[in-house]
Amino acid sequence: MILLLGAGADDPAVAAFDGYLTRHAVRHAVCSDLGRLAFALHVDAAGRTRAELTVPGHGTLHGDEVGVFVRSPWALAPPGEDGPSGADARFAADEYRAALWALCALLPRVVNRPGPRAWHDDRELRRCLDRSLLLPEYWTSDTRRLLDRWALCASPELHVEELLTHERRVVREPALLGSGDTGTAAGTDSGHLRALFAPSSEYVIELCAGRRSFTVLNEPGIDVAAESYRTLVREVADALRQRGVRFFAVALVADDEHRISVSRVVSAPPYSWYRDVADAVHEELRVELADGVP
Repeated sequence: MILLLGAGADDPAVAAFDGYLTRHAVRHAVCSDLGRLAFALHVDAAGRTRAELTVPGHGTLHGDEVGVFVRSPWALAPPGEDGPSGADARFAADEYRAALWALCALLPRVVNRPGPRAWHDDRELRRCLDRSLLLPEYWTSDTRRLLDRWALCASPELHVEELLTHERRVVREPALLGSGDTGTAAGTDSGHLRALFAPSSEYVIELCAGRRSFTVLNEPGIDVAAESYRTLVREVADALRQRGVRFFAVALVADDEHRISVSRVVSAPPYSWYRDVADAVHEELRVELADGVP
């Protein structure tokens, strides 16, 4: 069976996948409260670990009988009208996610499988890719050094992320980045920055699900059927699949010579991005989860 886990039943991605599985009579369950998912781990004499999972309404199943689709695991938190607050709430949420991480790390069919410590994010996933595929990036707490590096790189744009607030913005003029004297970025309280040197902010977004990929946005109008483009997408998908990531979107940009580079990897693509190809995407996810394609 297929188990859909999300922070709420109103999550569009979970709701759409739920509707697809219902229409196609695929056995599944939806759950947003991990407290209802009892599970046990068994270790045999050879040291092999096996999981058992109790799914509400479906009884107790062996781990290899369940495929799991986890939506935005970092948003999962213990339910309750009041519940803890502040540091206690963060601790409870971390424990909640740790239990889910332990379970998903042991199950054979999970989209997407967690990494050694947590679920993958953009920064970690970029490290899985060949550096030649990536936009150059620079991490700094000194705005002046970033401006100097930008001048050497001569890219038209900076795509800047504030590492403490996770605010992202596109910068096209050096004066808009910051004063250069205080080391702080304009409009933020900190100068802890991650910057990508980008030729453009016109994106191609490729959504990868299972063994297929779908071009869901093509702002610069590049030839997405060209063999060089398809090869790049396959390389990205193969590299991430080796890390257990089977459903993601990749944001790509092209320079003036039509060379394509990876800007971001989004491990929880919004449903609005793939609404027009949702049935095809959901069928790929069904195959991954129900049939256990390696």
